[in-house]
Amino acid sequence: MNITLRKANAVQNSINDTVKSIKINFDLELNEFQDVEAAITQANAELVVNDGRRQKLIMALYNIRALVGTANAASGINTALAKAAFIDKRIGQLEQFASASEMIDLEVIKGKLEKIKNNQGETSRSRIYGYNDTVSTSVLAKDQIAQAKAEILNLKKQKQQINDEVLELNIKTEVPLNEDTVATLQAEGLL
Repeated sequence: MNITLRKANAVQNSINDTVKSIKINFDLELNEFQDVEAAITQANAELVVNDGRRQKLIMALYNIRALVGTANAASGINTALAKAAFIDKRIGQLEQFASASEMIDLEVIKGKLEKIKNNQGETSRSRIYGYNDTVSTSVLAKDQIAQAKAEILNLKKQKQQINDEVLELNIKTEVPLNEDTVATLQAEGLL
């Protein structure tokens, strides 16, 4: 039986949920009215059956995971996801540029520095205490900020294209499940 990568993801989630719901009880509460040996034997048998179910489900899960990994590599999904991760990282970097303040006009900076330079008298209290003897500015020009914003928009479009490609590949690409896996999943009502 073949299933799409999208279905394989849903099946893997269902397997994990089912495994979590299987009760494994090592302890048993007994009272004086019970047949002790029968109760222990029954609880032990239930424990072994439930652990066997867990083992089969986990085997099916990792079988599917291996098939999905192979299919992701063969279909190009891994490469597409790597490109998408790069784009996310680069957008994060460029957002720092896009949100930065713009550089003050060079003539204004030069004028402020000239004023500070000419105000070097000993009577200047701010100068004595080291206040107001510098000018702060961003180093980014307006066009650099605009360029960063434009690049972010372009990268977001590229990311959407990659997401669309991955979705299409997840729907088109199939993995073959072996008979044991199919039987296990059908027995649990997951297929």
